[in-house]
Amino acid sequence: MPWNMMREVWDYCTYNQPFFILILALFVLLNYIQDYYKNPNEYLVLLVVVLMIFLIYGYGMLITRDRIKGGVRLPKIIIKDVLDLGIKSTIVFIVYISVQGFVMHGISSPLHFPDFELEELLLNIPHTVKLVFSHSPVDSLIFFVVGAILFYILAFFMEIGLARLAYTGRILSAFNLLDIKRDIDLIGWKHYAKEYTIMIVSIVVFLSLGYIVIPDIFLNYVWNTVLFLFAFATQFLGIGEIYSEVVAVKSE
Repeated sequence: MPWNMMREVWDYCTYNQPFFILILALFVLLNYIQDYYKNPNEYLVLLVVVLMIFLIYGYGMLITRDRIKGGVRLPKIIIKDVLDLGIKSTIVFIVYISVQGFVMHGISSPLHFPDFELEELLLNIPHTVKLVFSHSPVDSLIFFVVGAILFYILAFFMEIGLARLAYTGRILSAFNLLDIKRDIDLIGWKHYAKEYTIMIVSIVVFLSLGYIVIPDIFLNYVWNTVLFLFAFATQFLGIGEIYSEVVAVKSE
């Protein structure tokens, strides 16, 4: 259930509380820099933002690798590994997200729907309901059913690709579609769909808590950063948890 996963994320992140506060401070800094970046001509700031993205994705990959190996707390920051995995994972994200965006646009555009994005649809239920009633039942059915199926399939390949990258450190392993399919077959498509759904719902719940506004501006900023950190950790822990099953089967 999502609550169990959210509790696991909480336990994992706060196992070492001083280190959790350090990671939280780094996330606050990242959010501040991203909020500061407004002018596209500020190339130095853009460079810093790109570097921060590499660091964040790279650390996410360390979390995935740590979970695959049975880790129970946030991993130490190893700059060399963070930058290496950060650059590689960013490339993997861009490729898979581009393909996913192209496919989803091809489904949504003829039906006059926005591009299918599961998390956005769950986060903004009123808008989702409005979409349903502003289109024909057939178009809505095609959009949600076909969109969900394609979204899950594409997401499965991307998530396992990232897990393989985290585990092996080789970027080509993230694009070996035949081996990725074999890994998913080992997990079981139905089981993977269940676990991925729990992960998505957990992320949505964490982000939805951001609607709770704390009167103090700084504390509210920290509150939202904490939620972002938990949502971030949920995704990369979820990837690692799933792929650990593949590793366990292969090692038997």
